[in-house]
Amino acid sequence: MLTTLSPDHINSWRQDGVIVIEKFFDRDEMEPILRDYQRLYGKTGKEKANLTDFSNQFEIIDVLPYPGSLDLNLISLHPSLIKAAKSLLAVESVHLYQSHTWAKFTGFSNYDQKFHCDYGNHTLTVPSTELSSSTVNFLIYISDVSNKHGPFEYVPKSISDEILGRRALRLPKVDNGAYEKLQAAAKSVLAPSGSLIVYGLDVFHRGTNLTGSHAARYSMTISYKRAGNDGIGFHSWQESKERNWNMIIEHASPDQLGCLGFPLPGSNFWNKTTLAQTMERWPKWNSSAYEAGVY
Repeated sequence: MLTTLSPDHINSWRQDGVIVIEKFFDRDEMEPILRDYQRLYGKTGKEKANLTDFSNQFEIIDVLPYPGSLDLNLISLHPSLIKAAKSLLAVESVHLYQSHTWAKFTGFSNYDQKFHCDYGNHTLTVPSTELSSSTVNFLIYISDVSNKHGPFEYVPKSISDEILGRRALRLPKVDNGAYEKLQAAAKSVLAPSGSLIVYGLDVFHRGTNLTGSHAARYSMTISYKRAGNDGIGFHSWQESKERNWNMIIEHASPDQLGCLGFPLPGSNFWNKTTLAQTMERWPKWNSSAYEAGVY
């Protein structure tokens, strides 16, 4: 797999707000995750596409932690994703604030969407103009995606700026042909399992309908922000305290746990009391890295 973003990737991110990397994760990394998807969401798509019902687009979505393997639970905290997020935001510390699985099947819904930017459900304001206060959104293709599997479509910012005006975030209320121009300029991401799409909150994009007979599309959406950026949010991990966090707590590295808001080793948070009580909550947690300097 790719472990370091190239200068071309960085330039694409800064100019167009999008990076597409085929096979960012290799088949060996994807296979156990694909098996989880098939077990958890393994429906069979219908023969024909649904053209009329848009109501079930978001029906088959789940949120971290998942009732699956360690591979599935740690892929959104993969060291290479953390490294990429830090590099793209130009910061030293990041937090994971969104992780969900998404399964789509031919005929279950019409998955076609209008072009839009995602900022509305990530912030109460608008996307920041400052690099370090923006976000990095990852979309992983878990399964192969052809033009019959509802590929992700996007318009590079350099082009949408020409069509809609610089830093436009919404479609015009009166359509003067702008939408058709966006559609004509759109790029469709047809890519194999393990491919990675990186895009910002100010990038126009859309989901498309599944048209292949009995087809399925599996993907995962993951978002990072600068640690301490309280203006951005999606999931509150503490709200899902009743879900099974044991696998993640027991196997994630301090850096991975730090991306969930777990205080890093050396933090003033850690003392004899907090160490002992955290160990009571998570008996198999490896506290050795956190014990240094605590007397």
